[in-house]
Amino acid sequence: MIEQIKKLFLYAAMIVLPLICKAGGFEGSILLIKESCYDTAFLTYYVSDGRIRIEKLTSKKQLQNVYIINTQNEEVYIVDPAKKLYAKLKKKTPETNNESKFAILKTANFKLINGIKCFQWRVKNREKNTEISYWVTQNNFDFFEKMVKILDQTDLSLEFFSQIPQSLGFFPMLSVERNLVRDEKNRTSVLQINRRSIDSAMFHIPSDYKLFAI
Repeated sequence: MIEQIKKLFLYAAMIVLPLICKAGGFEGSILLIKESCYDTAFLTYYVSDGRIRIEKLTSKKQLQNVYIINTQNEEVYIVDPAKKLYAKLKKKTPETNNESKFAILKTANFKLINGIKCFQWRVKNREKNTEISYWVTQNNFDFFEKMVKILDQTDLSLEFFSQIPQSLGFFPMLSVERNLVRDEKNRTSVLQINRRSIDSAMFHIPSDYKLFAI
């Protein structure tokens, strides 16, 4: 009888624990490199409990600017650490019939990136002479879809990704932007994913920083 109870508890744990992990979502940091013909930059996402901090560094690893995002109230602040200034990003007005300009294809193509199996999603917009291929993985990256919908006016890659339906939990390990004659323009790739606790102070603006309007 005791052995049967132990087996029952073990079976319940095997079911419940994955659900708990899934509900928790991603917490940690993600380091990316963004490359074009003209420039190279590094991005680091710090993610915890509905909050995101994005640090952009130059090719020489000098901190350029910071975004602090609250995905619950959809507030975004742009921070300039060098000048000790910050501003609140204004929300854009959604474009009408914007979705009809995009052709979206979720392919069965896959490849291993940093040992992770990733599938190819392609988004094309003829008016913008651009197609972006995303190689995505799904592992509780719920924050990314929310971040994309808030920041899609700030970056073409985010704008294109925001058009993809049923993308919750997915994250692009690699995105490649090309024009429609297949010339590569930009690529962003993940260098490192680190699941860990993030200090809540990372999402606060220092009290001696001044607000300015944009």
